[in-house]
Amino acid sequence: MKRSPGAVKNHRARPASAPLELGLDTVMAAAWLYYHDGLNQADVAEIIGVSRASVVNYLQEARDRGIVRVVLAPEQEAPIDLAYRLKEKYALTGCLVIPDDGGRTDPAWRIGSAGGRVLSATLAPGDIVGVAWGRTLLALSQTIPETTAVPNLSVVQIVGSMLATYELSPELCTSNIAARIGARCVNLHAPALVSRRDVRELILSEPAIVEQLRIIGACTRVVFSVAGVEPGSTLLHSGLVSAAEVKPYVKKWAVGVVAGRFIDRDGAPVAGFLDERFIGIALPDLKRIPERLCVAGGPQKTTVLRAALVGGYVTTLVTDERTARALMAAEPKARSRR
Repeated sequence: MKRSPGAVKNHRARPASAPLELGLDTVMAAAWLYYHDGLNQADVAEIIGVSRASVVNYLQEARDRGIVRVVLAPEQEAPIDLAYRLKEKYALTGCLVIPDDGGRTDPAWRIGSAGGRVLSATLAPGDIVGVAWGRTLLALSQTIPETTAVPNLSVVQIVGSMLATYELSPELCTSNIAARIGARCVNLHAPALVSRRDVRELILSEPAIVEQLRIIGACTRVVFSVAGVEPGSTLLHSGLVSAAEVKPYVKKWAVGVVAGRFIDRDGAPVAGFLDERFIGIALPDLKRIPERLCVAGGPQKTTVLRAALVGGYVTTLVTDERTARALMAAEPKARSRR
């Protein structure tokens, strides 16, 4: 409650005893004025006639005696509770669940923006940050807080280029993040998917690509999202693969992709003919990166996101409240992340 005009003016400094209308208990008086009337500690001290330090002590005593109980509003408590439960269920090192906003804002934008704040807050000097692709990653790359306070940062593209949908491309996400945090940008100068196996082998033998892959292997953290295999998914929209190319993987029970690699509902890699043409980080190498931030949410991603969690690809998760509830309802429990 905000202070009413003239609240302090109507109470003159008094001895260390409660105003009569508040009862004779000074601790109760301090608690009422501070928590109920919304006065600051200096105003409470003036009304009661004590020092501000005494008010601090009275407020602590009010909590100790049970006069004051701090209760979170249920709508604010739920995301925090879900984050703790997800962290325990999937053996995560960190989890952020953003509250439901009733569909007012694009979920990818909200989750990506929250993921950018998480990434920015956890950066350390000398970090090499691997970056994948997708709508949520694009939102993260456009909203991550600008800073040059963390020295010697590098941002590296971990999946080859997809020029069919440049707005979702890993090179754009990578360059955006690097520019906003003042980092060196290392793009992977190769297509994500080439025409033949021998073309892939030739590209991978190029000295420049060898060096870029070495940097990817030295990543200290990575940020990525997930994509399903259903019609209309980010995977198919990206132009990386066609529905016909995805079909054989679905027959092998693939539920989606992590960094362009197919996984089943238990998070196990699903091998196929595209692997010999794909240029980008392999799933075992992804799991070797110490910090792995996944930003993803929405009904269409729940199955593949659960698979990524169970498979051990995620150490820190940023998602939305509805997805968090769906993940909590999913079984069985996850394997160890390390």
